Amino acid sequence: MLDPVIQDRHKIVFYVNRVRHELEGKEAFMTLAEFVRYQLSLTGTKIVCAEGDCGACTVLLGNIHEADQKQKGELNYKAVNACIIPLYLLDCHHVITVEGLSDQGKLHPVQSAMIQHHGAQCGYCTPGFICAMAAYAEDSLVTGKPLTRKKASNFLTGNLCRCTGYEPILNAAENLELEGMRSLQEIYHDENRNEEFRRLSQIPVRSISSVKSSEPNGTGELTLHLPVAMNHALALKQKNPKLRIIAGSTDIGVFVNKGKMSAEQVMSLYHIPDLYKVQVSPDQIWVGARVTLTQLEKILENEIPEKARLLRIFASPQIKNQGTLIGNIVNGSPIGDTIPYLMISAARVEIAGITGIRQSAITEFYQGYKKFDLKAEEIVTGVTIPLPAFGTQVRLYKVSLRKDLDISAVTFAGSIKVSDGRCANICLAYGGVGPTVMRMFALEDELRGKIFERKLFEDAADQMVRWMTPLSDLRGSKEYRLLLCRNLLLKFYDEVKLKFPEQKV
Repeated sequence: MLDPVIQDRHKIVFYVNRVRHELEGKEAFMTLAEFVRYQLSLTGTKIVCAEGDCGACTVLLGNIHEADQKQKGELNYKAVNACIIPLYLLDCHHVITVEGLSDQGKLHPVQSAMIQHHGAQCGYCTPGFICAMAAYAEDSLVTGKPLTRKKASNFLTGNLCRCTGYEPILNAAENLELEGMRSLQEIYHDENRNEEFRRLSQIPVRSISSVKSSEPNGTGELTLHLPVAMNHALALKQKNPKLRIIAGSTDIGVFVNKGKMSAEQVMSLYHIPDLYKVQVSPDQIWVGARVTLTQLEKILENEIPEKARLLRIFASPQIKNQGTLIGNIVNGSPIGDTIPYLMISAARVEIAGITGIRQSAITEFYQGYKKFDLKAEEIVTGVTIPLPAFGTQVRLYKVSLRKDLDISAVTFAGSIKVSDGRCANICLAYGGVGPTVMRMFALEDELRGKIFERKLFEDAADQMVRWMTPLSDLRGSKEYRLLLCRNLLLKFYDEVKLKFPEQKV
């Protein structure tokens, strides 16, 4: 349990464009977009889709736990979707809206470039583009990496509007001048604020307010807990197993906005420092529960390049900057893009309970649609991902209507080691074809040890109905999904064959 000297706080504290705010109770459950528009009258932030899709609500967010230690603990500002982030996830954060980008009354260079290159949209989506482009410029200023058209396109994948043409916006991004541009870190440097954040982030938040419950068996209370130690979080979950743990709110936030779910008793773990760690060893990676998909993508570029490639099209920067790998795992969607690779790599989910920590194999963790090897009082704290063995080829595929920022119809993960012309070791997984992502053990047994040739894979592909019975829905019919699964298996063979034309490692 926590030291009794430490007292709970009852208010969250955050800043918007340098201005300090304290909130508690019902107000802390508003979304950031609602707060800046309706409470602060900062109407440049728009609410359009309310799903984190269109990017019109984009703002920049700095988190003390992800501060840039090379710059003396300065906040790193990254683009996020304000429409799906509840305010209780902003304790010890600094928000910059489009109104806050100017520097001493002078337009931000991104704003000037948009004017010069006629990059404005109708006006509704323009502020979101500008904030996303400011994050693009900020990344180059902080990392020293050059501005490129490709990089601009990547940073703008979460801003979907094309109503007046996309070319001038890319021209504006490509022609930004970094020389003489001040970073947001520099413009918003405030050591007193950062020190306040460091101090407050060590004091847990506990806020309870009475409301009219929207849940059938609701308590009539909005309950918020922001613990600062894992033992405290576990004690809270033991006392109230109904506490819903919120990570980035990139999925739950949508359901809450659309009235499909309510989140009245919540806890978030973002004040627990150990959960931000990534531990890389020669044969595996351990990823903590608070590691964002953006952070993970950068780490995997060297360790598992194929997984990093998939993460680049997994979602927009706004989503990846807020969402976490553990959130995607515990969400348990049968079309979750990160899960197929975890299946073929024999990943292990780390689960903490009041009596200690245990490991659950990812293939055993999913026990049915949204059913997990997880007790009500337990918390997922991390995942261990074994690295591919030497000579193993890995391929990951995602089929969706759009390349970027779209929900999959079918996902595929495959790994194989070809030795002496045979399938010495093969692991396969599909998503979107059952109630959970499926590890294809029976199909693997059909292929393992046999000669690595196309006919083997063609025969298996032609019998795909033996291995799965997908359903039809809005994203695709059963027949379409079976055809995709067939073709993805053959694509996997063809790409591996190109790598090893002599069928040898």
